[in-house]
Amino acid sequence: MKKGILIALLLAGLAVAEELPKGPGVDLVYAKCQICHDLTYPLQNAGLSEADWEGIVDDMIDYGAPINEEERAAIIKYLATYLGPNPPPAEEAAASEAPAGVDGKAAYAANCAGCHQAEGQGVPGAFPPLKGNPVLVKDATYPALVVLFGLQGKIEVNGAAYNGAMPPLGHLDDATVAALVNYLLQEFNEELLPKDFKPLDAATVAELRKKALTPKQVQAFRQKLLNGE
Repeated sequence: MKKGILIALLLAGLAVAEELPKGPGVDLVYAKCQICHDLTYPLQNAGLSEADWEGIVDDMIDYGAPINEEERAAIIKYLATYLGPNPPPAEEAAASEAPAGVDGKAAYAANCAGCHQAEGQGVPGAFPPLKGNPVLVKDATYPALVVLFGLQGKIEVNGAAYNGAMPPLGHLDDATVAALVNYLLQEFNEELLPKDFKPLDAATVAELRKKALTPKQVQAFRQKLLNGE
């Protein structure tokens, strides 16, 4: 039964998911589950038991999803709580998620480190490095666009080729996107930053969000940066 549920989940990736309910762990679900598919299936099948969600998550791990034990527990808890048989009211869920502040390092760990690794070194042939990545510092709006809208197509980083797709993380609020991008630029690429570098703020991210780009358009913007346009 678990395999059948998982197959349905993967096939559902052809559709576009709505936003997941707010709650602790939602960012982790977005980050880990969207690596291979979107989130239409969980929304359409809200009400599954904790045991069913646990089986689905374990099958994802068997298929190669980069989820450690701590993340596994948090994802299952979120799915069982907010997409289980008795989810809390929306107002209560939103209140429980409200953060005390925005931590760029924590945002990176929750949304990016699973693929790009804790130190931004990436995975050769699969996920490009963010550390020592010169295109990221050409224009700070570029990594923000990647976070907001995703990236798809062939790219080259430090002589290595990659051809994959990064899912958009547009569910993150403007302040979190700004903090995440500032962290990866200043933590992983400090020596490459121009002297006049100014950290992104939430207002800038809000304006970028209005562009509503496709992943392919973000790739085209990247190429223009490389061409010096």
